[in-house]
Amino acid sequence: MKNRITKVLVPFILLITLIFFSFSKGLNEEYITTSAIEPIEIPEDVKAVLDNKCTGCHSNDTKGGKSKMKMNFDKFTNGDYSTGKTISKLGKITKQLNKGKMPPKKFLEKYPDKKLTEEESNLLLNWASEESTILKKE
Repeated sequence: MKNRITKVLVPFILLITLIFFSFSKGLNEEYITTSAIEPIEIPEDVKAVLDNKCTGCHSNDTKGGKSKMKMNFDKFTNGDYSTGKTISKLGKITKQLNKGKMPPKKFLEKYPDKKLTEEESNLLLNWASEESTILKKE
């Protein structure tokens, strides 16, 4: 009886193992090819606003983790975000700017010079919208 179970169980386990590794290998290859995109070229005027008003909280150099985790502009220029993630992040930029939530009021109490002018806000909005449209077409 034990020999009979072994004859059935061993091939079954081998088959399941083979299927699992074949499936997981396919997922890894897909992940590698779609995980990152070409880094986004940020125009100089947009980069100047981001550097002056945004990257102090939203970059790899940020000490705090929450703002960097929610939005990290270094990941745009490094190509670390997937296309879908980049489009999502650009949408969040647009949403936050339209609501007037960035920079946050509490932050601006301490650093009033970081307040976005209407021109700067419009520049970022146009950039995020245009970049998102380009990526959606690719």
